[in-house]
Amino acid sequence: MKSLLKLGFTLIATHSFFLLILILSLFFRLYRIDTLTTFGGDQGMDFLTVRDMVLLHKWTLIGLKTSIGPFFQGPLYLYILFPFFLLLHLNPIAGPIAAISISTLSLILLYITVLKFFPKSIAIISTGLFAFAPQFVVFGTTPLYQNFLPLFIIISLYIYFEMINKNNLILAVLLGLSIGFGIELHLLNLTLALAMLISLLFTKEKKIINIILYACGVITGLLPTLIFEVRHNFLNSRLFLDYLKQGNHTPFSFENIGNQWISGAAIFLGGNIGYVGVLLIIISISFFFIKSNDKAVKSLRILVIFTFLFIALLSIRFSAFQAHYILPFWVLSLITIPLMLYKTLPKNIAVICASILLLINFLASFSSLNNNHGYAMPKGWSMKKINQAGEIISHDAKSHQNFNIASLVDGDTRAYPLRYVVETDGEMPENVNAYPTAKYLFVVTYIPYSNLLTYKTWEIASFKPFKFGHKWNLGDSIYLYRLDK
Repeated sequence: MKSLLKLGFTLIATHSFFLLILILSLFFRLYRIDTLTTFGGDQGMDFLTVRDMVLLHKWTLIGLKTSIGPFFQGPLYLYILFPFFLLLHLNPIAGPIAAISISTLSLILLYITVLKFFPKSIAIISTGLFAFAPQFVVFGTTPLYQNFLPLFIIISLYIYFEMINKNNLILAVLLGLSIGFGIELHLLNLTLALAMLISLLFTKEKKIINIILYACGVITGLLPTLIFEVRHNFLNSRLFLDYLKQGNHTPFSFENIGNQWISGAAIFLGGNIGYVGVLLIIISISFFFIKSNDKAVKSLRILVIFTFLFIALLSIRFSAFQAHYILPFWVLSLITIPLMLYKTLPKNIAVICASILLLINFLASFSSLNNNHGYAMPKGWSMKKINQAGEIISHDAKSHQNFNIASLVDGDTRAYPLRYVVETDGEMPENVNAYPTAKYLFVVTYIPYSNLLTYKTWEIASFKPFKFGHKWNLGDSIYLYRLDK
């Protein structure tokens, strides 16, 4: 018993800085999570699919449609959510809890990875950036496909560095598998997949065998999507090719490209400050020219160069995509930035610069602690309030069957989060295409009832003529109306 306690105290003392970072990271991600997490249309549709998996065992080989085109993501994200919804009895808080769990696991694995292959000071700064940077905090509170991707990027990095040291054939398969899982989560991981492939060409031993095994691992990781494709005449591939044939949906613009890189560096690494983002991009790119005899540093340098090149080419093709499409580079920068500071500056100066960078990110996340995290959640509209409104609808719908639901508080007019709560409570609204045939329509809105009479949004206009049925005040100037035919 004494030896175990001694070991425990030794581990705490050895990793005290990381444990402090871990505690603060959990604080940022858990703070008022039921109010500050995102529960929008994307989450509503995802949760409804997971609900069918839990209750009806409707397993899927494909995910939901992407936001940029008519093609689909892989299903891995839904299967990651599944155990959380199963254990928490379909409570929608399971989604944010899954995000927090994945983010925390990513933080721990990042520390283990960097600590094993680089100095401890680099591991502390890397994990501090991941724990405090505003966008990584958002990723850790919001369930979305790309928000779970850092975990698989970090796993891939660990296997990659391990493979450089041991050149084990099994590691080549595992590397491909982790990359394939990452692509299943989000197609943007293709950039890292290509960079890893090119990096393997620089290995000295078993080069061809490693590449073949790597490719086999990627294919294995993509099996659900590949099986779907074979069973459905390559539907997703055809949709993707049709999307590409349509050409760039936004005009080419160096300004757009610059903005996506600068804004990305600011939110993922630079505490929401554009000038800091520019400086950090310069530092990360400077890593291309670093000279070192260290195997891990040289291997990381090759990987960073090709990841940057492939993402830069993607930026040119899609000059207005969002900053999270550069995610593999931001995760790599968590390591390259502290490495550059410690390899190019005197130690005391490097410590000061790193501390300032961590403080900037910490203060940025702390100052926005009470803001709605994530995407498209207007003031006052939260998971907590959605649950409240859903319970009201479920109760009232027992005596008002043949009903539908709409929302005018955000862009999700068909109210998928509310549908999730109501359906989970046992009531079934009409289909999202059946607004004209419903007898009752529950609407959440900021606007007065009189304005609804002339509202032109299809979900409201197609329900006309209607009369006022009932009104509930949800607080924060948000009201729930029941409109009756």
